[in-house]
Amino acid sequence: MIELSRPLGNEKHQARYYLGSCANLKKRFQQHLQGSGAAFTRAAIERGIDFKIVYVWKTSSKQEARQLEIKLKRYKNHAQLLRRVQNAKPNSTKTR
Repeated sequence: MIELSRPLGNEKHQARYYLGSCANLKKRFQQHLQGSGAAFTRAAIERGIDFKIVYVWKTSSKQEARQLEIKLKRYKNHAQLLRRVQNAKPNSTKTR
């Protein structure tokens, strides 16, 4: 889960978290940092918004990772989801 340093969006809709799945976290995060990741992180970079990884879920397969991503996105409120898992184990904190 990536958290932006400030919300992205407009007055009607704002987002501060991004959820995605990947096989190589280090490589994928570098893509986000370089502006070749998701449209969400590209938009953050264009607006000068910093971001960092705040939580990582590990799975045993790509299929399991994708299923977990879909399940977690159903929560809609990623800030609430993050609060639920923060006490589970130490978080990764890579920053742009």
